[in-house]
Amino acid sequence: MKLRVNESRLLELLEEWRKADEEARRIRRESADWNFIEKQPELIKTALKLLVETGDLKMISKLFDIPLSELNDLRLKAKILLVLS
Repeated sequence: MKLRVNESRLLELLEEWRKADEEARRIRRESADWNFIEKQPELIKTALKLLVETGDLKMISKLFDIPLSELNDLRLKAKILLVLS
């Protein structure tokens, strides 16, 4: 059995994903309380900024060794929306 890839469809899907990802990032950037974020200790501030860019709570939690529930509480205080696409 040979796997066949429709390259044009694959490129189309990748472009759709890129656009959806950029739109989610834009929404997170616009909703975020940047004053709150900038007042945080450096580690937390960096984690929240990366959360705005990626939207990935689990990854940021592991990367910065911040418990998921604590990071989510900070996300809520920073008004960083979770965007599903």
